[in-house]
Amino acid sequence: MRKVLHRRWYVLILFGLILLVGLLATFMIPDVLAAGSDDPGAGRPGECTVEHVQPAFGDTVVVNNGEVICSNLTSWGSNIIINGDVRGNVVAFGGNVIVDGKVHGTIRSYAGNITLRNGARVYGDIHLCGGQRTQNSASQLYGSVFDCPKSIELLLAGDGGAGFRFWSLLTWVALGIILTSLLPEHVMLVRTTARSKMRRSLLLGVLSVLLAPAVLAVLVALIISIPLAIIVAIGLIAGWALGTIAVGWLIGEYVINKVAPQHNTRPVQVTIGLAVLALAGSLPYIGWFISIGVGLLGLGAVFLSRFGTRLYGQPKQPLPL
Repeated sequence: MRKVLHRRWYVLILFGLILLVGLLATFMIPDVLAAGSDDPGAGRPGECTVEHVQPAFGDTVVVNNGEVICSNLTSWGSNIIINGDVRGNVVAFGGNVIVDGKVHGTIRSYAGNITLRNGARVYGDIHLCGGQRTQNSASQLYGSVFDCPKSIELLLAGDGGAGFRFWSLLTWVALGIILTSLLPEHVMLVRTTARSKMRRSLLLGVLSVLLAPAVLAVLVALIISIPLAIIVAIGLIAGWALGTIAVGWLIGEYVINKVAPQHNTRPVQVTIGLAVLALAGSLPYIGWFISIGVGLLGLGAVFLSRFGTRLYGQPKQPLPL
């Protein structure tokens, strides 16, 4: 039984990480148009037949002959088939990428395969993680092929900005998947409290943060209560994290219901919600206010629900687990 539960947690965590990387690729990776290619047709201008393509969830994305897509192509759990011309990045998660046309950008595949057929012309790099690459002899790749990073140092390498956002996203999504898998009832009670008692939760969160420094200072001054001060500090941090995950779950449920209701599952909700919060927190000027506001709301809900052990007030509808 334990092996089955462990396997389930590992699958959920992997699914969350795949969606996380997908969200990063969708919002944070700029278009990469080929420059300086050896092929004379790489920079040849042409009219776009489609200016923007929405990310696909479970549906196969097909670019037909004669079509010129001037947009990124991103899919979750589906294949991407390119017979025409794509001028943007191609990103697939849990699906295959089949190219028999042109791609003016980077191809990224996670947990899927990449196939370059005879008519394929790729003016960019290929990043392959957890899959295989098949390239016919008549196809052309004007770039390099990269596998998954083999060490933590490679993942951490960056400019300190996007790299920090990546690890912030990674940490929150992984923690959210783990907590909602191990303690779904606790997170659900906190989430329900945050939704039904929003003002009270926010007020209690603000009061808790304002009073916490004074309480910790008194406990530290007493010396003998220093271990208790440490426990209180850890409790505040744990409550902040639990509350943030619960609020992120709420946001993810709303987003998925609006964008892709056919994929309305708990792991998807948690992943999307926490990724949205992490990205919103990285916005200039208002990012800190968003993160602090969500944290205070969640912290207050945690205290009202006694760390998710009871329901504060009666819910308006049954709680879905």
